[in-house]
Amino acid sequence: MTRASRPAAALLLVLAALGAAAVLVVPAGGPLALDRAVADALAGVDGAPLAAALTLLGSAGLVVPALAAACLARSRRPAALLPVAVLVLAQAVESVLTGPLVRPAPLAPGTASSGHVLVAVLGWGLVARQVPRLAPRAVPVGLLAGALVGGARVELGLHWLSDVVLGALAGLAVLLAAARLPVPPATPLPSRAAVAAWCRTSPAAWALPALAALVPLVPLLVQPTAERNVDLAVYVGAGGVAAAGGDVYRYATEPGLPFVYPPFAAVLAEPLSRVPLVLVQAGWAVATLLVLVAVARRVLAPAVARLGLPVVLALLLVSSPVRSHLRFGQVGLLLVLLVAVDLLGDDRGRGRGWGVGLAAAVKLTPVVVLPWLVVTRAWGRLAATVGVAAGASLLGLLVLWPSAPDYLLRAAHDTGRLVPLSIPGNQSVHGALLRLDAPAALWPAAVVALLVVGTRGAARLERAGDRLAAVGVLAALAVAVSPISWVHHLVWLLLPLAALVAAGRHRLAAAWAAVLVVPLPSVAALLPDVAATQLLVDAQGLTAVAAVLLLPRLARPQPALAAARST
Repeated sequence: MTRASRPAAALLLVLAALGAAAVLVVPAGGPLALDRAVADALAGVDGAPLAAALTLLGSAGLVVPALAAACLARSRRPAALLPVAVLVLAQAVESVLTGPLVRPAPLAPGTASSGHVLVAVLGWGLVARQVPRLAPRAVPVGLLAGALVGGARVELGLHWLSDVVLGALAGLAVLLAAARLPVPPATPLPSRAAVAAWCRTSPAAWALPALAALVPLVPLLVQPTAERNVDLAVYVGAGGVAAAGGDVYRYATEPGLPFVYPPFAAVLAEPLSRVPLVLVQAGWAVATLLVLVAVARRVLAPAVARLGLPVVLALLLVSSPVRSHLRFGQVGLLLVLLVAVDLLGDDRGRGRGWGVGLAAAVKLTPVVVLPWLVVTRAWGRLAATVGVAAGASLLGLLVLWPSAPDYLLRAAHDTGRLVPLSIPGNQSVHGALLRLDAPAALWPAAVVALLVVGTRGAARLERAGDRLAAVGVLAALAVAVSPISWVHHLVWLLLPLAALVAAGRHRLAAAWAAVLVVPLPSVAALLPDVAATQLLVDAQGLTAVAAVLLLPRLARPQPALAAARST
């Protein structure tokens, strides 16, 4: 057998094994005898912390950027990103084919194939192909990664052994097929300046956000319409109740999610109730991506100037808050844009206050700006902001009059009727204290202290002429003091993150961005309940508290940056 024919023969053998495994596993529905035997053998092994870490090796949010970086490090040609397209396409096909094949997994129903294992085998195998010394061992590298991820998934009770084997075989089949693809010749590693210039100017750099967009969009598209964008469904359903003249605060979707927003939000959502849900969902996803571009250009302008718009968009699309935002169908990015356009725009214009006012009428989060306007004596902007917010809120109360008494007397104050506020997804200080079983009086005291410290810090930054950092402190303050700050609410942290970049704190900003990429509350949920686990659950929300306390000092330009600006 010639060397060139070996991959083809191996591919045929793997495809045959994959077919045989599918014939055994899929019709069985439930676990095989071997599956139960392995699960019983691992029942006494306390390896959850290590397994939770290892399973991340199969996360597309980690593997796709790693593969893209390896491909671009080898060659700067656009064709070098072909392996990334192969990985993303393989994951999408696997999701579509195995999505309907539901099996009862040890902890919850799952699919007949482990997508994490497929991504690990194929992704890390393709990464190895980009490294000359590892290229001949790409298959063993991929299988090793798949074994680590598969073992972790079985240990955590997320898959049976047969699910892991099916995912590994599928990944191996695609990896062997990809071995027939030509690998672009290696080019010398470019300098950091050349890489930065390529990211800012090359049309090929737009392949990065295009591929990154598949990370949140593929899981969204393979979901059934009724299970997709559950928060958006709340808006649309409440809009339908409003159109019928009902009380929107007595409405809840089939999963039991009630409408908890101000009446003006239901008024804006009413036209959406007249459009088929699948079209609303598609339009919402497209609109969210367009708003994300505007947020990157307006809010993250310092990062865009340094890294280029394509890279910034790619990083945003794989971040946990934006992925969660697209998954649930939320409005936070639009509110961030409204506040940023209002507060970071030209103060001499006549439109001051409209952005914050409208945002506060949709969600109460931006009202933390009002004390800052008082302290800085921005009376004109304060009057305009309060006027717009009050006018929009009054309009909502009048248009939704059947809902108005219920909102004013009950719904506006009942923050716990959605879900228990102590669940890991609530990243506010309130959620962290509830998880610690802290005294009830501690939360109001913490809110008052943070409001005082944050408002004073933002006022000092405003007087120093650093509006971006001032707004960044206020955005972090909104996340920290809100009764509920879900993971998608953390998009507000883009404002203080931009302030760090503008101040030249690039390493600190990169570390913070890395913390926001990984879904830490979900990872921590897989670990034993110990003190370190609790810290991991609260980590993303605690960064908001840290920004309130430390950003006024960190936003001061470093000496080298200040000297460069003065020349």
